[in-house]
Amino acid sequence: MKLSSITLIKILISISCVIFIGCGESSDASQENIYEYVEEESNLDDPAMINRLTISAQNFIDQGDLDNAVEVLSRLIVMSPDNIDAYYKRANVKRKLGLLEESIGDYSRAIDLDPGFVDAYLRRGVSHANLGRFNDAIPDFDKVIELGGPDAAMYRNRGLAYYELDMWHDAIEDFNYAIDIDPQLAVAFNDRGLAHVKLGQYNKAIEDFEMAISADPNFVIAYDNKGNAWQALANFYFAIDDYDIALELDPSYAPSYNNRGNAYRGLNDYESALADYSKAIQMAPRNASSYFNRGVTYGLMEQWEKAIDDYSLAIIQDPIYADAYYNRGGAHGNLANYDEAIKDLSTVLILQPMRSEALHSRSLAHINLGDIQSAINDLTDAILIDPNMAIAYGDRGAAFMRIKDYEKAVSDLGKAVNLDETYISAYLNRGISLFQLTQYSSAVEDYDQVLMLDSERVDVFAHLARAYTMLGIEEKVNENLQKLIDKDVDISELSNELIELSQTR
Repeated sequence: MKLSSITLIKILISISCVIFIGCGESSDASQENIYEYVEEESNLDDPAMINRLTISAQNFIDQGDLDNAVEVLSRLIVMSPDNIDAYYKRANVKRKLGLLEESIGDYSRAIDLDPGFVDAYLRRGVSHANLGRFNDAIPDFDKVIELGGPDAAMYRNRGLAYYELDMWHDAIEDFNYAIDIDPQLAVAFNDRGLAHVKLGQYNKAIEDFEMAISADPNFVIAYDNKGNAWQALANFYFAIDDYDIALELDPSYAPSYNNRGNAYRGLNDYESALADYSKAIQMAPRNASSYFNRGVTYGLMEQWEKAIDDYSLAIIQDPIYADAYYNRGGAHGNLANYDEAIKDLSTVLILQPMRSEALHSRSLAHINLGDIQSAINDLTDAILIDPNMAIAYGDRGAAFMRIKDYEKAVSDLGKAVNLDETYISAYLNRGISLFQLTQYSSAVEDYDQVLMLDSERVDVFAHLARAYTMLGIEEKVNENLQKLIDKDVDISELSNELIELSQTR
């Protein structure tokens, strides 16, 4: 489940449109003639020429000819280096051209010339935000609030910047200010709800989304986000109800199909989930998450080939989608395509070098290919990343058993059960390893622990019979053999094995 994200692009929505003021009537004079005239140094301080260039620049802006607008404004700045309006207009044009870094420089020059230029601070802050420099954006938004006074949209904008910095409490505080100023600002309630979600405060989030909907009954995204919050609380039916409303309001809203699919999957209604993911893909074919989620659902249905196809489609849309590589690797593993699994899991580790579960999964593929040392290396790295990863100790212990290093196996398996007292296979493997080290009484203790956790583990009776044989406790040997017989297990081969063991005692 992925909540609808806040992006600083929304900041622009709250910004009042800048009206570019011309300095006179439009001129039909040739732009080429103007440029030639500017080249003459004697004319650099000519007010008439400055006026003509100002008009020309505005004409280009009005016509949407942004490249020529920049050219004229640049010439104007050469002639009039303290022209605040020229820097500001050029900054705005450069922003429209996607030249955000250059626009920041021009806004900064305008601010240097006029430290009280509120709109320049605002626009520079937005440019910083659009570049992902939220720490730089916030001081500019601070200045706008300081110079321009309390403003709901501006508090919201700063809250959005705090949100992007994972400063949830600060974001909520600013959204509170925005709501206090404008109690009907639906987007601020929605934003505050998303911040509460990040803090795991799902009930508060739901209240905020409901307030957003109250302020704007057609607020599709708020319904979608409320559904996601319900889903986080595992209230899948409530979530579906909200997604239904969102889709009634906007039948083409792909995120709600995707998220409703997640809710259906949570209810184990895989067919409905698949239908919703397919609809989401139809509406937004470039959205990687819908392919991924459909792949997950196919995986739950053990339709591994279809799962692989969908993970591959997700990767096409997002070539750095680590989870898609991880899951595809797992699907390949389930099909015994271990080389392919290793390729995918290795890609995960390039993208996320500290992902311990990817190292663990790759180790299993190595084991299945008989490359025990590579498996041990991966498990060792996983443990370095996560020293509390019981399964990594357990599987490394099992790997050491494969190469008959039983002392290391016992050590790792001991760490595994210390971390997880219910780790059945670790107790069993440690018992087997202890048996190989002739520590028969300790082996019996581990076998008994297995039966305490799972009384139906019939194979443990055979291990107990072997250990008691080596301990010379014939009564216990017979007792465990009888348990095998009672379970309709053929003990003929085991009986011969026990005879051989008794001769080595």
